[in-house]
Amino acid sequence: MRTMGERFAGLGRGGKFIVLLIIVFVVGLHSSAGGAQNPPASGTITRSRAEIESLIERVGRTPPDWWDSVKLNYPPTLDLNWPMRAEGPWDARKNVGQYIWDVINPNPGRWKEGIKLVNFLMIRHKDDEEKLVRSMETLGHMYHNLMEDWARAVFWWRLSEEYGGWADPISLAHCYWKLGSKEMAVEVLSQIPSDYTRHGALIKLWADMGEFDKALALAEQKAADGMPTIAYLTAGDTCRLAGRYKEALAYYEKALTAKGTVGREADVQKDRERAQASIQAIKLFDTLEVARVADGVYTASSIAYAGPLHVEVTVKAGRIESLRVTKHEEKQFYSALTDTPNQIVKKQSVTGVDAVTGATMTSEAIINATAKALAGGMRKGKK
Repeated sequence: MRTMGERFAGLGRGGKFIVLLIIVFVVGLHSSAGGAQNPPASGTITRSRAEIESLIERVGRTPPDWWDSVKLNYPPTLDLNWPMRAEGPWDARKNVGQYIWDVINPNPGRWKEGIKLVNFLMIRHKDDEEKLVRSMETLGHMYHNLMEDWARAVFWWRLSEEYGGWADPISLAHCYWKLGSKEMAVEVLSQIPSDYTRHGALIKLWADMGEFDKALALAEQKAADGMPTIAYLTAGDTCRLAGRYKEALAYYEKALTAKGTVGREADVQKDRERAQASIQAIKLFDTLEVARVADGVYTASSIAYAGPLHVEVTVKAGRIESLRVTKHEEKQFYSALTDTPNQIVKKQSVTGVDAVTGATMTSEAIINATAKALAGGMRKGKK
């Protein structure tokens, strides 16, 4: 069976547009009782290349199971022409990209309607190839960054590439890993140039795939290349997520004392604040016992990627009943805002929680703030 990309390769420009429109209108208008579901994350299942290719094509051609329950919703002030370059001052009420950035991305309850809006705009601009590509790339990012829908993310990124679009290789490799193929993920990662800027996410993904030594070697290389603070911070995060807390503390201490990069003073200061917050959190891990936390609602904050992130933890009968992020300044990779709290509640612990690839700093901030909040609850519950 030929894949979507192989079939597209044999079509002319007009033929590709016809196939695309069939797909778009099926996804946009088809009423379904369910639709294919995203498969379990890697680690619980392994798939062959052929199985993954089949899954991507099948899932990509069907609407998500939530599609029919979500209405198309956008402000009447929004400029549906969605020009390639927004003019004038920042205005999220008018400019689609700014509306997605400011209104859709930070609010999990609006993620699905945001995807439906972009799909609507793709149909609306079906004759404008540049806008068509941007819509498909955006759908890929939204399915990956927000919904953790790996198969649909790959589907739309691949489709965009047929028209000259681009998919971030780390995000694409992450999808293949989550779909169950380390081999396909490594193939993509092996093509990334040494000067690629998203080295933090790259280090994290190598560690996720069990290539721990490779991840730390890359961090050390980046430190030697002139980015020591962020490299050591990422190495600390990598060790911490693997439960190697002694090594994590050593790397965080290096991040605190490393010479800052000229021109990045503000970023370096934030990185040092994150390292300090992680040191404090790790020191709390050994003493935290949720069973000893008094019933109540506890709040705390920690430094995330863009700024302070606040959490609210509800404890009842010695268990974490709920955890939510109440305030933040993050502007991307929002799945961490729901995924990380869900993991903490499920595990009833702040240890052994996996950070979202590409959103490690957001995930760590949630973990750090939760540890601080629970520590406050232990002091309250101490007899």
